[in-house]
Parts: sequence; structure tokens; C-alpha cells
Amino acid sequence: MNGTSSHERRATPRRQWKQRCSAAGVHLFDRTTGLNVLLDEIPVPASLHSRAPRQVSIALTNRCDLACAHCYAPKSRDELRFDTIMRWLAELNAHATLGIGFGGGEPTRYLEFVKLCQYAARETRLSVSFTTHGHHIDSELAERLRGSVHFIRVSMDGVGATTA
Repeated sequence: MNGTSSHERRATPRRQWKQRCSAAGVHLFDRTTGLNVLLDEIPVPASLHSRAPRQVSIALTNRCDLACAHCYAPKSRDELRFDTIMRWLAELNAHATLGIGFGGGEPTRYLEFVKLCQYAARETRLSVSFTTHGHHIDSELAERLRGSVHFIRVSMDGVGATTA
């Protein structure tokens, strides 16, 4: 053995590679670590090229409680249906899309945001990310999202007030 106990070996998560083929070669991606490997010397027949996008951004809702000068999203209560998004995620996952990024408005204002992230992480192999202003991420939300989100982007517009 290499000096590690069987418990230590079991505690290390196994890589779960997702594969995507294109004219560039074979792309391997591990959503847990974010590791990307492109095997660009492997020729891939055109019939095996993924026709789905590598990454998809989904604006879940137009709801937002800030008024940032740089934001292009209209402020309204409009939002996508949960069942529609679940169908999209299943289709994207099946066609070798590597990740989805939720945005909006403010995605944490989407009524079923936590449930959606949990579904995506549990039922697909997509990497889950979102862009947020960060004002609603507290210890409770962070705990509910633990294990379901792989990357969070925080959008900031200066140091002045941004409330409407």
C-alpha cells in the first residue's frame, strides 16, 4: 500500500468525466473539480460531433431587487416554468452539454431555485453555476445549495447604493 488507510482512499471522490466530441477532438470534463482535458490529437468523425452547445446560460427570472446601472434585464415578475427547465436540462445533458449557468434578473429570487439546482446536480451530469448580486446568499441558502452548485459568479456594480 502507499501509506494511506482504506478510509482515506474511500474518502477521495472518484472522477466522473463527461465526454464531448467535436472537430477539436475529445473533451473530458469533471464538474466537481472543474478539470477540463482536450484530447486534440484524436480525430473524431463528424457523425459523432456534439451538436449541442458546450455551455448554456438560462435566465430563470426577471425578478431583481436591485437597480444596477449595467444590468440589461427588464425588471418584472416573469419567470420560466420549472418543468420546462427540467426538460431542457435533461435534453442538454443527453446531448453532451457540459454546463448550465443560471441568471436573470437575480436567480436566487426564482421561486424554485434551490430545487432546480438540486435537480440539475442529482439528475444530470451538468456543471451548475449561477451569477448573482450575492445579497441573498446567507448561511441557510448556502447550506441548501451545498453539493448542488459547482461555481458562483458575483456581479458587482461599484461601491455605491444599488437599491431601487
